[in-house]
Amino acid sequence: MSHDNEPKPDIPPEYISELSIDAKQWVILEPLAKSASNSVKMLDQFLTVETESSAIFVLGKV
Repeated sequence: MSHDNEPKPDIPPEYISELSIDAKQWVILEPLAKSASNSVKMLDQFLTVETESSAIFVLGKV
């Protein structure tokens, strides 16, 4: 799955600038962002182990 972080041409720049947050908002959002990031990393590790385990199991049956 590809990730496209570039602004789409059909999105007006004014709308994109409205999405920015200031320092006061970031103080509130930063712990949430870090927490979510850690959860995503743990999920990625879990899925990697599960995928590798499944592949080894399948290869063992061959």
